[in-house]
Amino acid sequence: MPGRFLPLAAPFVMAASLAACAGVTLAPGTQDAAGKRFAPPAEGQAALYIYREGIFGSAILLPVSVGQRAIGALASDTWFLIDVPPGTYDVRCTGGENTDTRTVQLAPGETRYVEAALRAGFLASRCAVFEVAPETGQKAIRAGKRAQEIP
Repeated sequence: MPGRFLPLAAPFVMAASLAACAGVTLAPGTQDAAGKRFAPPAEGQAALYIYREGIFGSAILLPVSVGQRAIGALASDTWFLIDVPPGTYDVRCTGGENTDTRTVQLAPGETRYVEAALRAGFLASRCAVFEVAPETGQKAIRAGKRAQEIP
């Protein structure tokens, strides 16, 4: 009996998948593919991937910044790749009820992965930022789409 409802659910699942990227401009496919190769950063630089995964709060965009630089907003299953000089950076997300920050130290040639996650709050959404292992970050990035940074 439950199997006969599966074909009826397919359009809703597709619509939810498309809505996950609604509201953010995606980077061109060539940039998405290049970021998913996980190549080492340019000589003397470091790389920082910031991503958001999952469908929780898919209609809510999650603004992120690195230091004083606003990067853009992440929708569900989207990510940014930021090339930066080596150093210490504060990665920040802003939810409806809070702002969360993680300090990330990047050495020359190093690549780090940071997840910006949406959490349930009392009256509005909350966000959390945490560093993850390369395998965890790469898996989420391969499943997502690269978002275009704001100029």
